[in-house]
Amino acid sequence: GPGVVRRGMRRSLLPLLLLGCGLLRFSAESTSQSTVEGAGLLGQVLSTLDFTGLDDFEVTIADEMADQGVEPGDLESVVVTEITLTAEPDLSFIESLEIYVSGPGVDEVLVASAHNFPEGQAEVALTMSGKPITEAVVAGDISWRAEVTGSAPVDDVELEVYVSVDIEATAQGACRAAGG
Repeated sequence: GPGVVRRGMRRSLLPLLLLGCGLLRFSAESTSQSTVEGAGLLGQVLSTLDFTGLDDFEVTIADEMADQGVEPGDLESVVVTEITLTAEPDLSFIESLEIYVSGPGVDEVLVASAHNFPEGQAEVALTMSGKPITEAVVAGDISWRAEVTGSAPVDDVELEVYVSVDIEATAQGACRAAGG
């Protein structure tokens, strides 16, 4: 009867629908400000940088996912694509910097590093590792840790950190967003 024909048609349409949805790609970004305390002329080893302003970055990512109709289970990958540090007059008080991301029960991942902070250069883009932080995002609580060597600046420095991530989600979420 006609029912059989309909079923057959629906089955042949399915692969097309999946192809039509594919992977959904979008990005999220955040900027955090902090003060690196000056040590005067005494000089002091710079042992840490304050990235606590990025601790609510998962909220930014979650908002972006909600806008796209994506649920945590749909996440394919989350990769930090850019971290840029800005400070006046420059970032030369830093010698080297490595930035790690982790989550509850999730091992740390090195996401970015830099070993060159020239005098007079107010903005430095870090070298990205390209390693995904998907597990930390799915775990729902991203922790940032900076491993830094250098000397504390003479005067207080206002440090701005810009972070951007690329998010890929599966067809399922993209299809739901398209269909709903």
